[in-house]
Amino acid sequence: MRKETLTQDYSTDTVYDIEGFPVYIRCTDLCSYPQGRTTLHWHKDVEFLVALNGSMQCSVDGKVQEIHTGEGLFINARQPHISCVENKRQCRFLLIQIQPVYFESLPAIKEKYINQIVENAALPCLILKPQVLWQKEILMKLESVLDWYDSPAAPLRIMSAFSEVWALLYENTGSYSWEREVEPGLVIMQNMIGYIQHNYRKKISLQDIADAGGVSISKCCSLFASSYGLSPINYLLEYRLSESAYQLRNSTETVTEIALTHGFSDSNYFARCFRKWSGKTPTVYRREETEQRLLHT
Repeated sequence: MRKETLTQDYSTDTVYDIEGFPVYIRCTDLCSYPQGRTTLHWHKDVEFLVALNGSMQCSVDGKVQEIHTGEGLFINARQPHISCVENKRQCRFLLIQIQPVYFESLPAIKEKYINQIVENAALPCLILKPQVLWQKEILMKLESVLDWYDSPAAPLRIMSAFSEVWALLYENTGSYSWEREVEPGLVIMQNMIGYIQHNYRKKISLQDIADAGGVSISKCCSLFASSYGLSPINYLLEYRLSESAYQLRNSTETVTEIALTHGFSDSNYFARCFRKWSGKTPTVYRREETEQRLLHT
C-alpha cells in the first residue's frame, strides 16, 4: 500500500521508487489490504499485474476481469480500476506501473507506437494468458524485472524489458478498433470519484457526489453499484479510512487528530469504522505497522 497524490484531472500521481525514473514495482499479497481490495483509482501510467500465486478480480472500465496463478492483466492509462480477492484469500501478485515518457523525446515513436495503444479507447485492459505464445513472452519479461530490480543498471534493464513488452503489445493488438467511444458513465464516475478524493476531508453528502457527476442520486448510486459494487457513501468511507491508514503509518499525529482531519466527526466513531474495515484498532494497526517497518530496516 502506497501513498498517491492527485493531479488536476483527479488521476493519481504515483510516487516512484527512483527519482526521475517513472516506474513503480512491488510484489505483495492482496489479502494484506484492508477488506482484501485496493482503493478505486486511475493514473497516467500503464499498469501490469501478474498473479504469482492465487486468483484475483480486477474491475476495469466497470467490467470485472479475473486472473489466476500465472496469468496477468494489462491496464491501460487513465482507466479506473480496483483489485480484490474474495473472502480475503491469499493472492500474491506482481504490480508494475510505468509511464512511457522516455519515448516522448522521439515524436515518431510516441505517435506511432505509444499513442497507438494508450489512446485506444477500445483497449481498456487485456488479460495475459501463458497459453498464448506472445502473451507468455510478456509475462516472462514482467517477472524477470524482479531479478533486476536491485541491480546497478536496473533502470536500463527495465527500459529494455519494457520496450520488448510494448513491441509485443503493439504487434498483437492492431485488431482492437479505435471506433469504440468512451462511455458517458465512465466520465461521470471519474468526476464523482475525483470529487470525493479531493474533498474527503470535508463533510460530503450523497447529493454533493451526485452533483459532481451531474446526475440524480438514484443514477449516482446505480453507477457505483454496477461499476464497482460499492455505494457512493461506502466508497467515501473506505477512501477516508485508506488515507487515515497512511497517516497512521507515516506520521506522529494522534488518532484524534487524524480522525478529525479525515472527515470523521470524532475519534470514537473513527476507531469503530477503522476496526470494522481493517480488523484492528487504529492504535494496534499503527504499532504493528511500525514493528514491521523496523524489521525490514
